[in-house]
Amino acid sequence: MTTLRNQRILHVDGDAFFASCEIALDPALRGKPVFVGGGRRGDGIVIAANYLAKRYGIKTGMACFEAKRQCPGGVLVKPHYDEYRRLSLEMFRRVQQYTPLLVPTSIDEGFLDFTDVPEVFRCANAGELVGKMKRELAEEVGVPVSVGLGSSRWLSKLATESCKPDGFREVKEGEERAFLKETPVQKLAGIAERRARSLRALGVWTLGDVALLPLEILRRRFGVFGEELWLLSRGELRERLSLANKPRTCIGSATTLPYDEPDYEGAQLDTAPIMRA
Repeated sequence: MTTLRNQRILHVDGDAFFASCEIALDPALRGKPVFVGGGRRGDGIVIAANYLAKRYGIKTGMACFEAKRQCPGGVLVKPHYDEYRRLSLEMFRRVQQYTPLLVPTSIDEGFLDFTDVPEVFRCANAGELVGKMKRELAEEVGVPVSVGLGSSRWLSKLATESCKPDGFREVKEGEERAFLKETPVQKLAGIAERRARSLRALGVWTLGDVALLPLEILRRRFGVFGEELWLLSRGELRERLSLANKPRTCIGSATTLPYDEPDYEGAQLDTAPIMRA
């Protein structure tokens, strides 16, 4: 009887993707703080910033005039969405050469079945093959990526977050619980403030706290989500990646005013009718 091997799931995430695309399109931007502006004139709110710009405190959603004041030496560029889509397709086309199964979840992010891939490519370990993949993406597409490898989508995504930017982190079997112990529960996709409050009411702030709770409490309070959360926290969650997997998503919104408004409360008043609509 053949034993089904535990699947290894690779998470690939473009680093500051829109800003990285702009640098790929214009190499003269390399080594500079770069942020991409949205809105009608490309100077509304920041929709992406590279890591050099983030060191100055530039954040997604910040007004571009505020970002320019905070980082005078930074370069504001207008978005080129068609080029982002083209580079995304090129990135995934190259990534798919390494795997029998790719599940994209956004324009710059996806999960891969990596279970037998290193052996197929005759690599000593996953890190060697991931290094080759990352070099190809950086050199041939111009987009740096961060990569995480684990036994579930949640785990591999957390591994990716732990090694940004432009890194690789593998959480090997048996090391999951130690890796997750100090991770705040709100780092997980699917845990917003409301659910976090419910967990805090149970004395839970980290995944290490989750692991100490009886399974039945989480199952009764959160259903299947609670059971998956408990298994993850104990390093016991195993998934089978498939195209039927539906990523958890959240939707945000922002309004760009036709003028610079430095007063936060004033901006709220100006946008109130729009927000109620």
